[in-house]
Amino acid sequence: MSIEAFWQENKRFVLLVAGSALLFLLGWLAIGSVLGDELAAQRRSAESARRKLASEPMYSAEDLRQLEGEHAALAAAVEALSAAVAWKPRAPFALDPARGAASNQYFAAVAATREDLLRRAGRANLRLPEDLGLPALSPTRESDIVRFLEGLDLVDRAVRFALEAGCARIDRIQIQLDPKLTSKAGVGTLERTRVTLNLSGAPEPLTAFLSRSQEARPAADGSRAAGPLNLERCEMIPARTKPDEAALEVVFFVARIAAPAVVEQ
Repeated sequence: MSIEAFWQENKRFVLLVAGSALLFLLGWLAIGSVLGDELAAQRRSAESARRKLASEPMYSAEDLRQLEGEHAALAAAVEALSAAVAWKPRAPFALDPARGAASNQYFAAVAATREDLLRRAGRANLRLPEDLGLPALSPTRESDIVRFLEGLDLVDRAVRFALEAGCARIDRIQIQLDPKLTSKAGVGTLERTRVTLNLSGAPEPLTAFLSRSQEARPAADGSRAAGPLNLERCEMIPARTKPDEAALEVVFFVARIAAPAVVEQ
């Protein structure tokens, strides 16, 4: 086929392709003329920044000393706050390898605490649940035993505050381990063993109980501690059947603080 014949047969296609190529070339040249200078400037700026980072320090020695001081202050604050919140169980509620198996220590602590608190409650006419909020089936894992003993330690302190305040009834106690213990994500930085108490009676003793639970008084001896107890929430409402009484639900918690991650300096 001759060129003339090809042209006559395909001239529209050839003109379309040529026009498209010409438009593409013109567009490319226009973009280059408009953005070329800006692109070059950005490249020069990036190269200048790279050379500066490679040759000049970003921070001075004084900046480093200041940051180290701030880091030390923050670390000290975290340590102080963690120490204030973390639970410190008393000796009867802390496992001791010298005292035998963990389960035997658990049963001994529960029996002694129950006997003591029920005797004190009977003398003060305080109605108190005999189970003290402990599970019906005794824990078998040592980690659970440790946590329930810590919860029992909090119950013992709370009941003593209720006795001091003259409360009439503790209707319910529940010790609940942190549900996140069984989750795949874990408990994170703060683990909470919650202790819920439901009290009822005259409003004044209930208010006094809350106040005493938050006082930071030194312990008189090793048998009791004065608080404060970690308070998560509380709610007091009027009793439904007795207008001169109230019902109080209060949730304390035993805190376990995970060790903070070490920051490399």
